[in-house]
Amino acid sequence: MKRKITLTTESEPIKHLLNNDDKFIILYSQIGELSYRLDTDYYGFMIQTIIGQMLSSKVADILTDRLIAMCGTGKIDVESVKKLKFNKLLSIGLSRAKAQCIIDFTKYYSHNEYTQKRLSKLSDDEIIKEITSIKGLGMWSAKMFLMFALGKENILPYEDSAYQQAFLWYHEIISLPSKPEIIRLCDKWSPYNSAAARYLYQALDNGLTKKPFTSWETQNLSGE
Repeated sequence: MKRKITLTTESEPIKHLLNNDDKFIILYSQIGELSYRLDTDYYGFMIQTIIGQMLSSKVADILTDRLIAMCGTGKIDVESVKKLKFNKLLSIGLSRAKAQCIIDFTKYYSHNEYTQKRLSKLSDDEIIKEITSIKGLGMWSAKMFLMFALGKENILPYEDSAYQQAFLWYHEIISLPSKPEIIRLCDKWSPYNSAAARYLYQALDNGLTKKPFTSWETQNLSGE
């Protein structure tokens, strides 16, 4: 099940971004309203995140479909995965590290279920600490969960390669700055870094990044 959210000029995150960053006005003019869905199947989301690490979306989807078929319930559910042995997970094309990570996360989840009630009591840092305590799950995985499953509003996913690509395009720079410099450049977006990130991702998906950002600015100012 997924919960739909739409960002418009009436949304607080967009109001903030438009008021605090002139360049975002150009970006918003090219994309407009943006709708997305939060994945409320927290266990399934995390398993798919493990599968998708360092893989193309096409390959990740194939492996995910294989695991769903193996579960036999129409989805990736914890009770079905608990019954799968290490070699069974390897048989669908997973690496040994990912197979072990799925086993370890499933054991952890069985005792620490990610319910909305429990997670609502934890800070972002506490959730990140929980997730990254499992070998094979790092900051990227934790931030993807916070942003795309929990809908946290101030996530800065600078570890993500797609975000980095769009970030460089938006700021019109060639090489990725240091972590402190990225945080400084994005300070104007806080506390709505997640919304800004979603627009950067969308710019990448829409092919806007194939042209220099300044070219879109020119088109916007000329009314084209």
